Amino acid sequence: MKRFSFRLQNVLKWRLLQLELAEEKLQELFSEARNLEARQISLAESKAAAEGSVLTARTVAGQELAALEAYRRWTAAQQERLARQLLDCQGRIAAQREQVRKAEQNLKLLEKLRERRLAEWTFALEKEYEALGEEAFLAQWQRA
Repeated sequence: MKRFSFRLQNVLKWRLLQLELAEEKLQELFSEARNLEARQISLAESKAAAEGSVLTARTVAGQELAALEAYRRWTAAQQERLARQLLDCQGRIAAQREQVRKAEQNLKLLEKLRERRLAEWTFALEKEYEALGEEAFLAQWQRA
């Protein structure tokens, strides 16, 4: 009997590649989200440091208070922009997770089909070996 070969092996490799690419894209999106979160934290820390420097100063000029207020407005706008970007990124993460799930499902389907074909091939091979064994036994028995 010939060796086992799965006719859809190339399709199986393609599905595996699709899954790997989808997972890689998901990791990139997670990295983007972590970057946005880090930028939010950095901005909040910068704002707190600016406020702290004004609060700990012995005297504060009006210009410094105006600059601090302008910086607060700027950081609030930046925080809002980063929050929108993070929300958008989270939406893309959810969509990409769905793509990964579908790619996994497609791959598992082909893997199960391959396993089924391998089991059928193994069964047929064992049956052929059994038939050969019976023939050998009968041939030896007839000689005796």
